[in-house]
Amino acid sequence: MFKKVFAAMLAGLFISAPAFAEVKMNGSFFIKGNYTDQAGKDSRAYESDFELKTNFIVDENTSAKLVVEAFDTAWLGNDEVGGGEANSDSQNYLEVSQATMTHKFTETNTIFTGGVDGNGENWGSAFNDNATRGYFLQAEQILPFGTLTLKTEKMDENDTREDGDDKDAFLVGLTTEVAGFTVKPALYMVKDQEPADETTDTRAIVYASGKVAAVSIESEVVYADNESDDSKTFGVYVNANTTVAGFGLNAAGIYASADDAVGFGVSDELAIMEIVTDDIKIDGTNLLKVGISKGLTEKVSTDAALAFISDNKDNSEQDGYEANANAYYKASDAVTLSLGVAYLDLDSLSDARTDAYAKINVAF
Repeated sequence: MFKKVFAAMLAGLFISAPAFAEVKMNGSFFIKGNYTDQAGKDSRAYESDFELKTNFIVDENTSAKLVVEAFDTAWLGNDEVGGGEANSDSQNYLEVSQATMTHKFTETNTIFTGGVDGNGENWGSAFNDNATRGYFLQAEQILPFGTLTLKTEKMDENDTREDGDDKDAFLVGLTTEVAGFTVKPALYMVKDQEPADETTDTRAIVYASGKVAAVSIESEVVYADNESDDSKTFGVYVNANTTVAGFGLNAAGIYASADDAVGFGVSDELAIMEIVTDDIKIDGTNLLKVGISKGLTEKVSTDAALAFISDNKDNSEQDGYEANANAYYKASDAVTLSLGVAYLDLDSLSDARTDAYAKINVAF
């Protein structure tokens, strides 16, 4: 009942009277308990995230999308669950992570998208992305050999009447097919027009995904030339998956170079392990991962992974390994329970770290 009422309210707010939209909604809600033990000191904490995605389909060429999140955070005390907005100390709020509109101009095969997106600076995989919420305008031109993408992002607007202090990003990319692979080269620039220190950071990106026999492969290569910190770095990400005798096999590798103490930025959105690449960033660090998964029954499955880490930055000791193990129980089509444990031993840590979690997720 709530879902229908909420959909009707959103439709009334965001769709003008002459247009009738089909409203489609889906989302998820998880609650997760975390345990950490390091150097004989243990801690316990909870986190959650309620996410609701609503699509307003006006017609085959026009649509709008709204993504709302609630309590996407670690839990604090009872005093923080009072009323309030996202920028206050309270945790009781709704946060819009995406609000976009899309229209396809059929005469020219041009697709326009604009608004607010919670995954700024994104192209290809999550390898080098910075998942910040921001304003953007994007045009995609469908061509005989692929799709050309032009995008601009407003990262900082200091004065709407003057561009001198603004910070803007620009992307030119192409999506095409080569030998059965989806290939996406792009050039991404961030221009900071602060008069005292104007800088331009540039990234050249090539993303590719496809299959070789029974192996699915995703890869991304990025070269970053950043005037903001006077660094030139290089990164490579490869992830391969296949199935053999009922076992899922995974191998992944990251190479992130370093320019003195500045490391190539690896996004924590990638999160291919429980601790490193998620809770602990690995900028300027190499990682090699192997993993295995198995469905035990229709409802029960498990996976395990081992990753080796080595550091490329000067005067840094980010070398070591991490081991993960997880189990999943599908209580229903909508509800999944999961348990996991992770063990991390890095030279940069005074003592090894052990994490464990229990999580319930509802998808609707």
